[in-house]
Amino acid sequence: GDRLVDYWTTKMHRCFTLNLLLIAGALTTLACCSLVSAFSSSSSSSPAQPLPNNLPSNPDDVIRQAANSITNAYESGVYLQTIRLPLSQAIYGNKEEGFVADRAIGWQGGPMETYRYLSPMVKNNLLPRIRTANNTAGLNVKVSEQILLDFDGSSLQTTEHPAGALYDIQALIQPNTDGYYIKTIQAIEEQFCNTKKVDKPNRLFVLLNPAWRDKSSFGIFGAQKAQELILDRYETTYAVDQFIVRGRQISLLKCWSSDWGLYAAVVNDNDCGGKDKQSMPAQLIASFATRPEYKEIDAALKGVMNK
Repeated sequence: GDRLVDYWTTKMHRCFTLNLLLIAGALTTLACCSLVSAFSSSSSSSPAQPLPNNLPSNPDDVIRQAANSITNAYESGVYLQTIRLPLSQAIYGNKEEGFVADRAIGWQGGPMETYRYLSPMVKNNLLPRIRTANNTAGLNVKVSEQILLDFDGSSLQTTEHPAGALYDIQALIQPNTDGYYIKTIQAIEEQFCNTKKVDKPNRLFVLLNPAWRDKSSFGIFGAQKAQELILDRYETTYAVDQFIVRGRQISLLKCWSSDWGLYAAVVNDNDCGGKDKQSMPAQLIASFATRPEYKEIDAALKGVMNK
């Protein structure tokens, strides 16, 4: 009996939240109908930019790099974007002990734990730095947040731009493969974006740190729908992925409009038989046009280690 009550309570909560999104989106759409876009929505691809030699070394560098990538992609006509900020205690907590090499890099805890760090970082630092219009009249962007499902660590953050509603941004934080989020994404697109131009919506909508990696994450029955609705349409414009390969900290960095960069922490042996080692900042060792598979990463790292 208790399980049945919990089930229907959750279903009602999700339906109520989705209805709120639809209402809020409809009001925002009415407010922006008479506005004119500040940037050209040209779909021409930007020339590839060089990758930095080193990874960002602190949260401020990550936010600055991410905000620039999102803005540049937006100005190039990319309005549906996927962003992946790094989830490692070393970069967010300024931990001197660095990374642990015997397990995957990341937070010890579930999505509610990562949400506690992501939410204020996105709300107070990332979203206000994204430029969707040049004329702000000296006013600051206001950011509000609506918690979706607290046990998923998910929320919807919305900016209110001083230049008008057409320049607002919506960021869906930590969506997962549950059907609820598919419906939520569809609802936001229908109400927040330009439904007359589905392939070129005129306002920025960001999926931030989604739980999926590719269509296999959605299972057999949801893979095709997810591919068509999300994976083929929401371009990754900034990402820092971190993991361990061959006992070394490895990072993938994607910036708009650069290739994927592979970075490895360099370890220098001292003169004492290699017993004591010093870790140097991660350096760029390879680049790829698309996100590399494990075998490509392993081959590149092996080539560096054999030198």
